[in-house]
Amino acid sequence: MNNKNNMHQGRRQFLRHALYGCSSLALGSSALAASVSQLQLAGAKLQQSSQARRGFDDYKALVCLFLYGGNDAFNMVVPTTTAEYNDYKNARQGLALEQNTLLSLGNHNNIAYGLHPTMSGLKNLFDNKKMAVLANVGALIEPVSQLAYQQNKAVLPPQLFSHNDQQIYLQSLQTASKPTGWLGRAGDLLMSANTNQQLSMNISLSGNNIMQAGQSVFPYSMEASGVNMLSRMAKDSSDQAERNRAALYQRILQQQRSHLFTRQFAQTQQCAWELATTVKDALALTAPITTAFVAENRLAMSLKMIAQIIAARDNLSVSRQTFFIGIGDFDTHGDQANRQPALFTMIDQAMEAFYAATVELGIENQVTTFTASDFGRTLTSNGDGTDHGWGSHQLMMGGAVNGGQIYGTMPKLALVSPDDIGEGRIIPTTSMDQYGATLGRWFGLQESDMADVYPNLANFDTTNLGFLGA
Repeated sequence: MNNKNNMHQGRRQFLRHALYGCSSLALGSSALAASVSQLQLAGAKLQQSSQARRGFDDYKALVCLFLYGGNDAFNMVVPTTTAEYNDYKNARQGLALEQNTLLSLGNHNNIAYGLHPTMSGLKNLFDNKKMAVLANVGALIEPVSQLAYQQNKAVLPPQLFSHNDQQIYLQSLQTASKPTGWLGRAGDLLMSANTNQQLSMNISLSGNNIMQAGQSVFPYSMEASGVNMLSRMAKDSSDQAERNRAALYQRILQQQRSHLFTRQFAQTQQCAWELATTVKDALALTAPITTAFVAENRLAMSLKMIAQIIAARDNLSVSRQTFFIGIGDFDTHGDQANRQPALFTMIDQAMEAFYAATVELGIENQVTTFTASDFGRTLTSNGDGTDHGWGSHQLMMGGAVNGGQIYGTMPKLALVSPDDIGEGRIIPTTSMDQYGATLGRWFGLQESDMADVYPNLANFDTTNLGFLGA
């Protein structure tokens, strides 16, 4: 009986995934001007009623930069007050940055902090109150003390210090065997506010990810170069052979099929093909971003494409979107002294340019960018790098960010301190649920949504960290 139930559930889930964005209202591949006109006319009343119900009167976007591998943020934000800096230097040994090279972030709880010397662009945004730091955030189900951890009395996320497990947990905030993501669950609740119900609210520049996967909403994948189109099958190609291939494939997809799964696969292929054409045409009709992005910077180029999609928001008839970029190489077990400056330069260049692009578009107050990562790293060095830790610092950027501040509780960067569970693994003092809920409220989630989207939030006293305005 259980096997039959699982089989039925699997079929229902497949159909949910396949049917998303493939309803009978799926757009054809006609000229975008007509498509957009139909979307706007047919959906105007739906958008107005949905926005009124949710209180939406403008566009908003969340942009997640997920730093795969576990970013060593204890070298990104460093105490510069003498006593605290000496603790840091003694713990980090050969990995410690020189005190006089750090870019001042001012004081937090009477201790001065500085930013990594390669991050001058983000330093300027911090000074202009467009960027903020969230201290010591990580995977938590409930608050954890050093004593509770040592006595095995703490309720902990599964498999701490494991890349795969912590990536899943931080993106889902669930311990379920088949979790959904917290941006996906937000999408399930907010997607109805978008006039365009064919294009997912959640767009990924890094393929599939758990964070954006909900029960009904799933990430729409693109690349830094744009929409993934079917190779050599453009319906409007100047090459007659290519047009013939496209027409043939179209006829194959439209054939009658008796089997449920093959029929649904064909419908999904058809829908994806048409949607890709619509998105591509929307981008083509949108004026290109003129802000300069470093072409050799892979993160920057992904953010440039996100800026271009945001610029096309009216053509695409959307008022809420989330974006996800996963960027790797932060697992710095070795050669950290050389690898980390390059990684931080990449982040700095990309985020600075992206903020400038939102200013160019006049929507800097409507786009919030935030970082996340598997975990932090150990304070101690393994001789050439660091190992897997727990708590870490994150960055938030945008016109709505109450910037120029460090939020949360900074840990004491000394070995065998009350924050250390061994080898310089720092216990987080702010949970991902708190972090996400602060972002989610700004995005449009209501208080009644919080328990569904952030399942552990009720275990923490503070549910709004205050780093975002209206």
